[in-house]
Amino acid sequence: MGTWGSGPFENDGAGDLLAAIRAGDFDIDDYCAHVDEEYLEADDAQAAIALAEIVAVAHGLRPESRELHGIDAAAYVASLTAEQRAWIVGTLGRAIADSDTSELHELWAENGPEDLEEWRAPIASRLEGLRALN
Repeated sequence: MGTWGSGPFENDGAGDLLAAIRAGDFDIDDYCAHVDEEYLEADDAQAAIALAEIVAVAHGLRPESRELHGIDAAAYVASLTAEQRAWIVGTLGRAIADSDTSELHELWAENGPEDLEEWRAPIASRLEGLRALN
């Protein structure tokens, strides 16, 4: 059974992403290239949400969390191009848009409207803050 929670790092996709970043094995360009532009798989949406959280922490929009131990959010985000940061924000928007474009949205919607909103609302707020940076 995998990890499943409403927080940005409370899932397997985020855990895998953080482990890869810590190990120096995560390549944002490879990740961007393999993500489907039409339908966002759950693991890819989870990773995008975690990446967006790292960007938010680096910009002071969110407090640093214990899950980021061993990752310098500011240095990581500084290594990203403007296009990569924009892609992360755009993919975050896709992750929470609707069930037709995001498997993760669909999975949360299956749990009912209250669970969907508990998961979606903080991410939508984060998305708004990140969009304001650009």
